[in-house]
Amino acid sequence: MSMQVTPHSLYARGCFSETGHLSKVLMCRPTYFEITKPINYVQELYADHRRPRPRAEVMVQQHQGLIDALEREGVQVELLPPKRGLPYQHATRDVGVVIGNTVIFSPLKEEARRAETAIVEHALQQYKGLEIERCRGIVEGGDVFIDGNQQQLWVGLGARTNRQGFEYLCERFGRDYEVMALRFEAHYTHLDTVFAILGLGHAIVYEPAFDRASLDAIRAAYPTILSLDEEQQENAGANVLSVSAERVISIERNASVNHQLRELGYTVIPIAFSEVTKSGGSVRCDTLPIERATI
Repeated sequence: MSMQVTPHSLYARGCFSETGHLSKVLMCRPTYFEITKPINYVQELYADHRRPRPRAEVMVQQHQGLIDALEREGVQVELLPPKRGLPYQHATRDVGVVIGNTVIFSPLKEEARRAETAIVEHALQQYKGLEIERCRGIVEGGDVFIDGNQQQLWVGLGARTNRQGFEYLCERFGRDYEVMALRFEAHYTHLDTVFAILGLGHAIVYEPAFDRASLDAIRAAYPTILSLDEEQQENAGANVLSVSAERVISIERNASVNHQLRELGYTVIPIAFSEVTKSGGSVRCDTLPIERATI
């Protein structure tokens, strides 16, 4: 069952991949979600009433479905207390990133989200096994992927993480990983809205978002790519969550993406998440892994 942090659980071994066995995550219910000032292009579609605005009560129900799916997979879920006035708190992925045994925090680019950091930091300070660092520049977790098999650290340079943050990651982790920049159009907010790596050596990519050099780097690392079309990308097709190398949580409305994943040998765990995706993120955005094995 989902939990508040308790003394017997205060240990985490860190995260050493994107796709190894996932055992602990940090999450927060979207209880107080509302679009005040839009912070991404998806929210802009709803802010001016061109489309019906997301309903927080439905988001909470669907978010619980993700919690339930994770717990059925044996993942321990720690829930942060939602705070009124922090409407985007459910997107815990962005607030920090766990690389190995180190938790990296930086100021979030959007001022409306910066108060979230203290809440996440307080929760993670209680875990033995994790060391907290504050980096130069901006690094948001939606822009960082750890490939534990190839010892690569992919870092998106788009709308959020900046060059100074990337250089910090190169200096800090360059001896352990090949730190690679992926440049994509800032319109897409975070790297995980247009890219994913999968446990059997594949990648999901929305190719129009990237520059040529970045696409070449992706193709060199992952010869088999599941390439998204525009509709699949708008349905958050890249924003999947691996719970192990062969098991992937994906939203059910991405039927074509899920079919292709199954054809590649993955077990797909589909969940209803259509209301949550109106916030601009999906299942990866709403989970901050704090314990994940290499394979």
